[in-house]
Amino acid sequence: MKFKVLVTDKLEKEGIDILKKYKEIEVIEKDTMTPEELKEDIKNYDGIIIRSATKLKKDILEHADNLKVISRAGVGVDNIDIPAATAKGIVVMNAPLGNTISTAELAFSLIISLARKIPFAYASMKENKWERTKFTGTELRGKTLGVIGLGRIGTEVAKRAKAFEMNILGFDPYLSEERAKDLGIELSDLPRIYKESDFITIHTPLTEQTKGMIGKNEIEMMKKTVRIVNAARGEIVSEQALADALKEGRIAGAAVDVYSKEPPFEPRNPLLDAPNLVAVPHLGASTEEAQFMVAMESAETVANFLVHGVIVNSMNMPSINKELFEEFKVYIKLAESLGSMISQVIEGQVEEVTVSYEGDISHKDVSLLTRAALKGLFQSFLGESVNYVNAVSMSQSRGITVTEKKDPDFSSEYTNLIRMNVRTASESMELWGCVYSSNVAKIVKFNEYFFELKPEGIFLFIYNEDKPGVVGKIGTILGGNNVNIAGLMLGRNTKTKLALSLVQIDSAIDEKVRKELEGIDAVKTLKVVKL
Repeated sequence: MKFKVLVTDKLEKEGIDILKKYKEIEVIEKDTMTPEELKEDIKNYDGIIIRSATKLKKDILEHADNLKVISRAGVGVDNIDIPAATAKGIVVMNAPLGNTISTAELAFSLIISLARKIPFAYASMKENKWERTKFTGTELRGKTLGVIGLGRIGTEVAKRAKAFEMNILGFDPYLSEERAKDLGIELSDLPRIYKESDFITIHTPLTEQTKGMIGKNEIEMMKKTVRIVNAARGEIVSEQALADALKEGRIAGAAVDVYSKEPPFEPRNPLLDAPNLVAVPHLGASTEEAQFMVAMESAETVANFLVHGVIVNSMNMPSINKELFEEFKVYIKLAESLGSMISQVIEGQVEEVTVSYEGDISHKDVSLLTRAALKGLFQSFLGESVNYVNAVSMSQSRGITVTEKKDPDFSSEYTNLIRMNVRTASESMELWGCVYSSNVAKIVKFNEYFFELKPEGIFLFIYNEDKPGVVGKIGTILGGNNVNIAGLMLGRNTKTKLALSLVQIDSAIDEKVRKELEGIDAVKTLKVVKL
């Protein structure tokens, strides 16, 4: 039997050659196909390698009856419907390593271009103008660079900034103080980065938490001399707010490589008409070296999966065989939910993670479950860049201590218990999850509070003073804003006289509702948790 692999969007020859070395693989190369062509043709293939031009959305994947693997020759998988692929049993992989240096170098090139006003000076020269004083720039030496996101690309940018004798403030909730110190980075919260930075560069994935994370309010916190670089994802920065700030002279300049809609011409992106903007057409991975590397990486992962059954760089599947995955499915989802809930509630830099297993589950190899818990913990900030395969290595690279414990004789009313404890510099948080004999998973304890919660939906996580009337006020505000309550769980601590209110709601709340809830006198903190 031969596996048929479709290669579209033009992969480098070296990647094609890797696939052709395998006698078990037949390679079919085609130009970028229309959605209609893909719907008709995709059922004929076992694997597909794409770049950004091909969109594999749900309506197309519904026709992919024989497809086993999708490989994205690059990092971002925005053009792939991962839940739809997972539902069809299709493994989704990417090539996260190949374009790291190219993207980092582009980001730093944009920083230098802004500092010395090179594009603007060039445009002036093309008009036969000699305007030396108009294009007086600023040195990088001694300036403060704020790096938001310290994964592979962010740390590479930081290394280059150190060579230019810049001071570096960095934000990444999963990078330890020790690892940051080794890199010459001072960890900071976002408000400090906004207030103190002379240059800000963004290197986070696009997630619900990072979408629109820099808008009008954040820009108003910045110096008038700040220069902003976005070579990550267009939606992370409010393009209208950035364009307005440039037009008003609220900031000194900006450079963008990415846009919320690409190409950014129809409708016309407001940034394109803003002054002091350097705009380039998504060139982050556009080097000969990066294209070569991602082609090689993608081809190797597809070949290894189809021929040898090896899964690497997977966005949606653990590295185990099918039988064990079916047995562990409910535990995997529970472990990931524990990590996700903690990540959305805890404050500070994560330093230590402990995942403990009690009962029958502790007799088995639970390393996959630990990876799932870490994936859930990291994913709210790191997004698609973290998966079951790389969750542990991401922890190590960020200096986070991860401990896995087993206690088959643990005495508890719960069977098959997973306990996850996360410690930051400022607090420690523990969550318990249990799988009952009916194969139903519940979250059963948060710190000292016991409850039973099915890990699905949207929750308001409210710490409040334990006194009458609080729950009623919460319900009144939600009802007055047409937000339906689907469930309510309460926990009390008689020593601290604090209560935990977990309110499950049918729809997300907006900022107005959030402020109303936070305005209740007895409410101490409020978090929105989505599972």
